[in-house]
Amino acid sequence: MRGNEKVAFTAEAVAFMRASKNVDKFSKYFVSKETEKKFNFFGKIVPKSYFDRVFVKRIGLSRELDKLMRGYKPEQIVELACGYSPRGLVLTRRSSKLVYVETDFSSVIERKRAILKKNGIELKKNHHLVAIDSVKDDLSKKLGRFFDRKKKTLVVAETLTMYLNDEEHEFLVENIKKFLESFKNSAYLSHEGKRMLKRFFGKLLLFYRNVVEKTKSHRHFRDAGKIKSYFLGRGFRKVLVRENEEISQIFYLVEN
Repeated sequence: MRGNEKVAFTAEAVAFMRASKNVDKFSKYFVSKETEKKFNFFGKIVPKSYFDRVFVKRIGLSRELDKLMRGYKPEQIVELACGYSPRGLVLTRRSSKLVYVETDFSSVIERKRAILKKNGIELKKNHHLVAIDSVKDDLSKKLGRFFDRKKKTLVVAETLTMYLNDEEHEFLVENIKKFLESFKNSAYLSHEGKRMLKRFFGKLLLFYRNVVEKTKSHRHFRDAGKIKSYFLGRGFRKVLVRENEEISQIFYLVEN
C-alpha cells in the first residue's frame, strides 16, 4: 500500500474521536500528545458543531459494522488493517470462545503492543496481533495456524479499502477469497463511502489529510448494484448490502 506509514495518523485520529465521546475504555491510550495538539489546532478553526458531526459519522461507521458482525455470529474474526481499533480488546473480554486476530503493518502492530504493555493491558489467550501487509502477504499462509477450518469465520476491513488503488483493491479481494475458501462457512465484511466531507471545513480537513499527511482515499463502487455484481462476478455466493444515508456509507457482507 502506498504511503502506508501515514495510516498511523488516521488510526490515532479515530482513537481520538472514540476517546472524546467515551465510546470505550481503551481508545484513550492510543492518542498521542501530537494528535491532541493537531485536533486542538483545528478546533480553533473548525466549528465544534461540524467536528461533532464528523465524529458521530465516523463512530457510527464502526457501530454499523458491529451490528452486522453480531448478526453474522462468527466464531472466528480477522480484522484487517486494525490500526488502533479496540474491537478485539472489547470482544475477547466478552467471550473466551471467540478467536480474534488483528492484522496491520509491522510498525503499527509494534506500536500497539507497546502501548498496551505500557498501560498494563494484556491480550486474552484468544486474541492475537499479527504483522501483515494485506495487499502483499498471503493471508492463508500468514493466518492459517490461528483458525479452525470448521468454524464460522469473518474477515472485517474497516476503512482499509478507501486507502487502496484499484490494483491493490483487486489483490485484496482475491487474497481474502483465497483465505475464505478453506473454511466451511465464511464471509467478508466491509463498506464503501458514498461521498466525501462537504462544505468549506470538510474540504479543509480533506486538504490536510491528502496534502499534509499524504493519505489519499479512493472509491471503488458507485452504488449497491455495482457492489453486488462485483463480488458475485468473483465467485462469492451471496452479497448482503445495507445503505446508511445518515453516515453516507454502503455496508456489504459477502458470503463465500
